[in-house]
Amino acid sequence: MKIQVKFLTILYEKTKTLKAEIELPEGSTLLELIKKIDSNIYQGFSKLILDCNNKVREKFLVMINGRSIDFLEGINTRLRDGDEVTFLPHCGIA
Repeated sequence: MKIQVKFLTILYEKTKTLKAEIELPEGSTLLELIKKIDSNIYQGFSKLILDCNNKVREKFLVMINGRSIDFLEGINTRLRDGDEVTFLPHCGIA
């Protein structure tokens, strides 16, 4: 399946990538996508985005099709073909 990924503001500056299409096996989770980004786009992305418990750090917001993962299944949210995942800094946090 193909997932559309966007990196906004500081994450764009780190990854040097605004948009990417990433291929994943059917049924993959957001965590698996982050690991794929780590190996294909920006080594160290998972350490930047995730804390030691594999939770998204408070200073970042991850959205799937415009919905925060806080209202889905978090890092364990299963992705579907054509989903758009956006990584951005959380508002109000420098």
